[in-house]
Amino acid sequence: MRLLSFNLFIIFIINLGYVNSFLIPTKGLNLFHLQQQQQQTQQQSIFSTNLKQTLTTPPPNSFDDWLVFQKQVCLKSILNNIGGDFTIDDKDLLPGVVIASPSTSNPDYYYQWTRDSAIIINILIDHLSQTPLHLINKNSTSSLVHIIESYIFNTQILQQLPNLSGNVDNLENLGEPKFHVNLTAFNESWGRPQRDGPGLRSIAIMNYLSLLNNTQHQPSFSNLTMNDTLKIYHDIIKPDLKYSIEFWQFEGFDLWEEIKGIHFFTSLVQLKSLTMGLKFAQFYNDSFEFRLDIMNLIELLTKYIELESGFINNEDSDGDEDNEQQLLSKSYIISSPKLFYTKSRSGLDIASILAVLYTHNNNNANDDDDNDFPFDVDNGLVLTTLRYLIQDMTLRYPINFQDNFQGVALGRYPEDIYDGYGKSEGNPWFISTATASELIYRLIYKLKLNNQAIIIDQKNIEFYREFIHSVSATEISNNELKFEAHINGHPMMIINKDDKLYDELINKLFHYADGFLKVVQKHVDNNGDMNEQFNKYIGFMQGAEKLTWSYGAVFTAINWRNKTLSIL
Repeated sequence: MRLLSFNLFIIFIINLGYVNSFLIPTKGLNLFHLQQQQQQTQQQSIFSTNLKQTLTTPPPNSFDDWLVFQKQVCLKSILNNIGGDFTIDDKDLLPGVVIASPSTSNPDYYYQWTRDSAIIINILIDHLSQTPLHLINKNSTSSLVHIIESYIFNTQILQQLPNLSGNVDNLENLGEPKFHVNLTAFNESWGRPQRDGPGLRSIAIMNYLSLLNNTQHQPSFSNLTMNDTLKIYHDIIKPDLKYSIEFWQFEGFDLWEEIKGIHFFTSLVQLKSLTMGLKFAQFYNDSFEFRLDIMNLIELLTKYIELESGFINNEDSDGDEDNEQQLLSKSYIISSPKLFYTKSRSGLDIASILAVLYTHNNNNANDDDDNDFPFDVDNGLVLTTLRYLIQDMTLRYPINFQDNFQGVALGRYPEDIYDGYGKSEGNPWFISTATASELIYRLIYKLKLNNQAIIIDQKNIEFYREFIHSVSATEISNNELKFEAHINGHPMMIINKDDKLYDELINKLFHYADGFLKVVQKHVDNNGDMNEQFNKYIGFMQGAEKLTWSYGAVFTAINWRNKTLSIL
C-alpha cells in the first residue's frame, strides 16, 4: 500500500507541470439541456405508495440519470434508518428513532446521536416543506409527519434522562451526545458533553412548528400532551434554548467528538437556535425576563464569534511575511482556536462549512433571517475556507490525482487520522465531499435569486482566483474585468449580472460543484449505498456502512443542485 501511494505521488508530480487551474472546465455548461432533463425526471412524492418498494433500477451510467437514481436511494435509505413503518432491517426500532448506521460492530454506530438525528430530521422537515399540501398524509403512520412528530415525542423522553453529562435539574444532561435506540441513557465512556446537540435539535423542531404554522395544521398525535405547539415550545424547545444560554461559554467536544474546547460549529449553531428562539418566545408570549436573556446573549455571542473567540484572527500582521501560518489565519475560519494557537492543527475543518449550511436557509430572496445572520454562503471567509480545504486535500489524497482532477474528494480536516475503524490515516468522507458541492450550489442560487453582482475582493479572492484565471482572453481584453478602488482603498472587482462574464463564471461554478458529486458517484456501490468514508489510495468504501448522515448530505446536495438549476 505504501508503494502504491509513492507511485501515485510520482505520477502526480509528473503531471503537475501541465495541470493548470484544475477543476475549472474549459467548456461552457449546457444549462438548458440540464433543465430539460430535470423537467423530464420529476420524482414521485415522498408520500407515494411506491416509497417502500425496493429500487430495482440498475444504477445509470450518465451523471444526470445517476442524480435522479441516487436521490431516491438516499431518501429511501434515510427512512430505512429511522424507526417506524419504513424501517426494514429492525422492526423493533422505536418510531422516530434515528440510528447513525445499522453497523453494530467495527464500528458500532447503532445509536441515536443527538446531533446526527437532529440534522437528519431537519432534512426531512425541509423536504416536507417542499411537498404540496394535498400530498401530505397527516394521519398515516407511513408518513413524514408521523416520523417527525415521533422524533419530537422521543425528544421529550430523552431530555428527562439523567446521564453522565449531568443531571436534569440544572439541564447539564442535555449535552449528552448519544443514546441507546430504546431511548435509554448510554452510560459508558465517551466524549461528553457535546454542546451543539441542543441547538441543532431546537432548530429542527422550531422549523417544524414554523411549517405547521404556515400550513395551519396542528400536530397529528392522538397523545393529548403533544397535540399543542405551545406545550412543545415550553416543554421541549425552551429547555434546549436555556441550555445554550447557560453553557455557551463552557468547553465541550467538537462535531467529530475528538476535541474539547470552544468550536465555531457549536457557537454558530447556538447563535442560530437563540435567534430563532427569540421569535418563538415572542410569538408564544414568554416572560419578558426570558426574552431579555435571549436578546442579551445573542448580542454577546455575536460579538464573541466575530471578535473575541479566535475563530477569526483580527490582529494586525507583525510584518513577518515568511510566516505563512500567520498570514493564512487571516483568510479562513479557524474551527477550534485552542488547537490552532497551540499549533496542533491548521484550523481548517469541513465542520465550519457545515455550520454555515445548517444555520442558513437560502430559500427566499431578501430573507432577513439569513441576511442578518453572519457567515452566509457568499461570505469571503467561508469561501476561502473551502478553497484551502480543497487545495490541501487535492494533494493529500492520492485518489484525487488519478482522474486528471475531475472533482476532488474531501475529508474532515487535514490532520485527521481516523480511518473508520481506528487511528491510522484519515480518508475522504461522503459528507465532506457532498458538502462542498452544496455550498457552491447555494452560492449560485443566492446570487441568481437576488440578482446579485459577483463581487471579488481581498476576502474571497483565493476562492475565485482559479475561475478568474480561466476566463476567456476576449473578456479580459475588452476590459470588462478589472479591479477598481473602493472602500478604504481595497481593490474590488464587480461583475454585474448583465456582464457577459457573469454567466460564464456562473457556469464554471456550477460545473465546479458538479465535480464533487461526480466523485460521490464514482465511489458509491452499485446500489447507491454509502459508508462513512472511502479509502484515499484505492477508493473503496470503509467505516460505518449505510451511514445515515452520508445519505442526508448527498440528498441535500442533489436537492440544491435541482433548485439552482431551476433558476438558471
